[in-house]
Amino acid sequence: MVLAELSIAISAVKGLGELIDSAKSIAEVAGKLDEALTLSDNVKKDAPTKAKGKTERQIEQQLEKYDNTTGESTDLGAIVQEYTDAASLKYELYRIGTKLDIKFGSGTWNKILEIRKKRLAKQEKLEQDYQEKLKELQQERKKFWLEILKVLGLLVTLTLFALWLLQYY
Repeated sequence: MVLAELSIAISAVKGLGELIDSAKSIAEVAGKLDEALTLSDNVKKDAPTKAKGKTERQIEQQLEKYDNTTGESTDLGAIVQEYTDAASLKYELYRIGTKLDIKFGSGTWNKILEIRKKRLAKQEKLEQDYQEKLKELQQERKKFWLEILKVLGLLVTLTLFALWLLQYY
């Protein structure tokens, strides 16, 4: 987790809490709620690594025996800050859920999270299906071009054989 991402997610969730207090319907909160949940999910995922150059890759290969080559901070202050920010984010999300339940009825927050989880799973499955179809298409194209090369090779071989026959007969 990156401290900056945690701070952004916490501030988005806190801002959402203020918006819920003044909202008349849950539709007014939906966009900001989605943004806050997306930021929260992004914090939970590993931070993307930047592309490495040839020298960096060589050094990384030489240092493979060391545990901390991912760039995470080992400074105790950073670790404590990261942990407390993650706990704060979890608490703020809980507080948002409680506010939504109080304002729009019991179970609203859990239902929102349940529906969101189902839709994210569906989206992930669609993306996996797309990747599988893309791989199948690539394999079909590869097979097609291999067949074309075989036919061309056969034609060249037959042409050379015919020329050889014409030359000696």
